[in-house]
Amino acid sequence: MRTSRSRSLGLATALAALALGGAAVPAAHAADSTLKIEAPGAIAVDPDSTGEDHDSRATLVQLNLTLTNHSGPATGRITVDLAPLQGIASAAAPYGCSLAGQVLTCDAMSMYDGKLGLQFHLYAPTGARPVGSTAVLHTTAVFAGATATADTGVTLGGSNVVVEEVPTNRDLKPGDTWTPVLKVTNRGQLPASQLYLTFTGGMELTFLPQFSNCRYATDGDVVICTVHAGVDPGETVQLSPIGFKVDADAYDPYEDVHVSPAEPDLTGWLGHYHFTPGPASAPKLTAVGKPEGGAPNRVIDFERLNSTSLNAVVPNTADFVASGSWTPEAGKQQGKLTAGMVNNGPASIDWRSGSYPARVRVALPAQAKVLQKPDNCYPTSTDPTVNSFDCGTTPHIRNGYRASFDFTVQADPAAKLSATVSLPSLGEDNQESGKPWDPDKADDVVTVALGGEASTGTPSPQPSRSATAEPGGSTPSAPATPAPGTASTAPSPSASDAPGTGGGSYTGGGLASTGGGQGAGTTVGLGLGAIALGGGVLVAARRRKAGARG
Repeated sequence: MRTSRSRSLGLATALAALALGGAAVPAAHAADSTLKIEAPGAIAVDPDSTGEDHDSRATLVQLNLTLTNHSGPATGRITVDLAPLQGIASAAAPYGCSLAGQVLTCDAMSMYDGKLGLQFHLYAPTGARPVGSTAVLHTTAVFAGATATADTGVTLGGSNVVVEEVPTNRDLKPGDTWTPVLKVTNRGQLPASQLYLTFTGGMELTFLPQFSNCRYATDGDVVICTVHAGVDPGETVQLSPIGFKVDADAYDPYEDVHVSPAEPDLTGWLGHYHFTPGPASAPKLTAVGKPEGGAPNRVIDFERLNSTSLNAVVPNTADFVASGSWTPEAGKQQGKLTAGMVNNGPASIDWRSGSYPARVRVALPAQAKVLQKPDNCYPTSTDPTVNSFDCGTTPHIRNGYRASFDFTVQADPAAKLSATVSLPSLGEDNQESGKPWDPDKADDVVTVALGGEASTGTPSPQPSRSATAEPGGSTPSAPATPAPGTASTAPSPSASDAPGTGGGSYTGGGLASTGGGQGAGTTVGLGLGAIALGGGVLVAARRRKAGARG
């Protein structure tokens, strides 16, 4: 946001006068204000980048300014000296800034709360110098009489190491060991002097070998390996064999692999783990046929496409079972309806998109009035004769997973009403997936009688969104969907863990346990995957609905 100098100074004076009850306030002395610029220490410019808008190859420069010991807004100027970058990089002027000769000027910039951020892009100029050429970008800022400077090293060219894609393996079964061929290519212009490989346990694949140049997380499926071998531009190297065990609960197993010449940032996401080195007597993970190199060359990597997933398709099944029960309250025409599901395995089902492999759907006739529902159950009915709710589970439905959701329902026992609990599996296209992993879909739908006696769900012959009143019951009338202020959304968890499953965890009105299937190691970011580029660390897998089967 741009603000004129007179406007910002006027605003500062007015705010100060208000704070002191209208008394005159002297202007802050320049010596009282301190300005600081946070700028990258070194960056690389891709020789193939252009000045076109939204060129993904252009290099982003982020400047963060902080002004302390100054009250109110401040107006100032930022200048960037581009003259040393001639033949190495050109700049694209951001909004509110201008280019004149070899100087980028951002004038009449306004700073509020003592902070200001500025971004601009560098790209390769016409008639560029040889790759590897370097220069220094000099930035100066003046705000409220305080001055700050910052220097950034700029190099034309960099490395870009990537893990080559590995074809999906469709010939594995639980208990097998998979040894994929892992190759790393440098698609950049400058050599990478070393490789840091981060293996993040996704689902149902276990990193088997012990290497002396690897570190192993003691509290999660993360392995970091350092390979002191250089990779020249255009060169491809193959890593020594790494075996992965296919766990007993595998269905769409995967493992994420990230590579970078820079050491992972252990103060970031990986800082949540504790690592122990591999045995000193163990062999090393190596680049086959490449000698170990010397000291790091400090070449900056562009960090593009430097992650991949190892994917497999395993013939396995997971039996999802719906459950329901009704507990009437004595002397009242209401009770507790508990709906839920369990995964009887043996497989665990993971959808990397973040969607749920199955939801718990509760459908009641309109005559049954919902007085209270769990927080993570939402109305979905489009039929005025039915009240239906979908309850969220988890993107990772592990072997042994259980979830249950409690509703307080008003129902006349004489009406002989019933509710239906089903397990729809809606993909991102909102279409039913069919649950191809489920060998027995007959137990995916149960009907629960809402009478005067306690009851449990009985299998229904066919999945259905509707709920019915038994013959002889009252005729459906107006919809019973609670009006605003009628139904409470207070959570009412109720569930128990099956023997052998993990402890229960409260999840917004339902109680769920993650189960204890094999390979229940770290699930990264709830399958979602995100990649933290700053430290060269893979945070999450590429997010896909059903892995290699999708």
